[in-house]
Amino acid sequence: MTDEFGPMELWEPQTRRDPHAFYARVRAAGRPVPQYDPAGNRFWIVARHADVLEGLQHPDIGHEVHRHQERDVSPWDEPSPTEHISSRQLIALDPPDHTRLRRLVSTAFTARTVARMEQWIAGVAADLVAHARGLGRFDAVTDLADPLPVNVIAQLVGVPDEDRPRFREWSAVIVSASDWDGSATLAFAGYIDELAARRRVEPRDDLLSGLVALEAEGDALDRNELVAMVQLLLIAGQETTVDVIANAIRLLLTHPDQWADLRADPALASAVVEEALRFRGPVEIVPPRFTFRDITLAGDTIPAFERVGLSLWGANRDPEVFSNPDVFDIHRADVAQHIAFGYGIHFCLGASLGRLEARLMLEAVARELPDLRLADGAGEAEDVRLHHGGVLPLQAGPAPSS
Repeated sequence: MTDEFGPMELWEPQTRRDPHAFYARVRAAGRPVPQYDPAGNRFWIVARHADVLEGLQHPDIGHEVHRHQERDVSPWDEPSPTEHISSRQLIALDPPDHTRLRRLVSTAFTARTVARMEQWIAGVAADLVAHARGLGRFDAVTDLADPLPVNVIAQLVGVPDEDRPRFREWSAVIVSASDWDGSATLAFAGYIDELAARRRVEPRDDLLSGLVALEAEGDALDRNELVAMVQLLLIAGQETTVDVIANAIRLLLTHPDQWADLRADPALASAVVEEALRFRGPVEIVPPRFTFRDITLAGDTIPAFERVGLSLWGANRDPEVFSNPDVFDIHRADVAQHIAFGYGIHFCLGASLGRLEARLMLEAVARELPDLRLADGAGEAEDVRLHHGGVLPLQAGPAPSS
């Protein structure tokens, strides 16, 4: 394998068609590989499993690089209202703020809390599958994968039924990263303000009521933190789960023997979810992190205040950890080593909920849509990339006679 890399190779069309080949070359290089994104920012790409794990836990790699730099702040640096909100998301923070905010919201994602939602989520999944079967031809994203997490997040937060259409409209814009002028984020923030005010007067058994109740204890989230927390649930919780469900279905239908195994035993759905997470997880590279000083990682030095691109896709195809890593195998024995949800203090807060949603959906699909197949004329089942309008046309019902 060559050790030469183009400066923007990761973003070239050929690489985007097969990014795993690129990460295999990075692993083989045995060092961080510099790449420039379309905006001209340099990233040091790391792709070996051991190196990515080290980077995820490194004390001198984090998000809030401004805390470690001496720089003059001009009036032009004042963040916009939407930037104020996004800067308070958990994925943009380091301790101590990250520790405080994660502690305040973590009770909503305990195993006990998530387990209490299982029956309700199973009912939503069953309804969606029944509706899809009635359609005959449908889209895996629009009709199955997307509605489930939106409803789950709305239920978790405490969004009333009558407000869910608006909630879903805002979430579609925010999750698709197309809120160019910030109008959806600001409208969403205004709604959360209103809903929080209602919950202060009339609390219920939901996440928002629990968060605003902390105000009386003097341990509250401020307004931007509260909005950012709910927005993060949308971005991380919805997008991640949609991605896992849609691509798990795609992988099953393009591996007929494994689709047959799941149909014969729907209890294999958990194994399918884990292998789909390893083989094609929802996060290619973790949100950009910075070095706070010169560090040694993956056998080389990365200078201070540079971006580090820790590739979960690269780590989860590392042949030093996984046997036949480029083979999708729902029966593999080493799948538990995957780090599709990250590791360390930024391990995905909603991982257990996302796993539950995906498992229940795949169980329902295997039971109720045993004749599911790729829709005729849909072309090849390509990787479902949500930011690029990903679709997966499917067909349920008997195949037409030839």
